Amino acid sequence: MHPIRLVLVDDHQVFRKGLRDCAEAVGMQVVAEAANGREALATITGVQPDVVVLEPETPDGGGLSTVRAVADSRSRMPVLIVSACDDAARVSEALCAGATGYASKRCSAETLLAAIAATAHGLTVIDESVRNHVWAAVADSAARQLVHTFPFPSLSRRERQVLELLACGMEPARIARELTLERHTVHNYVSSVVRKLGAENREQAKALARSQGLGSSLPG
Repeated sequence: MHPIRLVLVDDHQVFRKGLRDCAEAVGMQVVAEAANGREALATITGVQPDVVVLEPETPDGGGLSTVRAVADSRSRMPVLIVSACDDAARVSEALCAGATGYASKRCSAETLLAAIAATAHGLTVIDESVRNHVWAAVADSAARQLVHTFPFPSLSRRERQVLELLACGMEPARIARELTLERHTVHNYVSSVVRKLGAENREQAKALARSQGLGSSLPG
């Protein structure tokens, strides 16, 4: 099995060096570093990493633009946000822009390396310190922002919330926890959404939602 290949994007050289040393000590490989989003985009395609570890609060303000560009690219490389910022709105915005997960800079080296490894294997990692209020913010923002512009007017408010979270990549079991609903209730909502959208299954409903811009971004 080849080592996990990383690109580190952070304007603090000391942080990048510390993370590089920790990652290489456990057999990971840092194939490139960048101080901002512009440098990252110029580098990522050529080196094809397994994970892009990115601090979105870079001086050029291009962190979220970088996330969107990587998420929209053909290769769709996983992006793990690693930041000291735990503001729910900023974190949920990054996730809906296409980030695979979020880890806090305040976590231990072992926790961060585990988050990187999980991301490389296709898992979504959300730091415990912001997990609950981030997804609550996603649900609340979806309800507020999409009341008049939601592309599927036949859906109820709760169905809209469920579809938005599906489009953001959440599974029904997670939606049940984040909306404080019984799992069977969420499955009933999903079934209703699928029926009202004329879709054949949940994945097709998710694809329809994403084709209408849901799950790609939330206005700040």
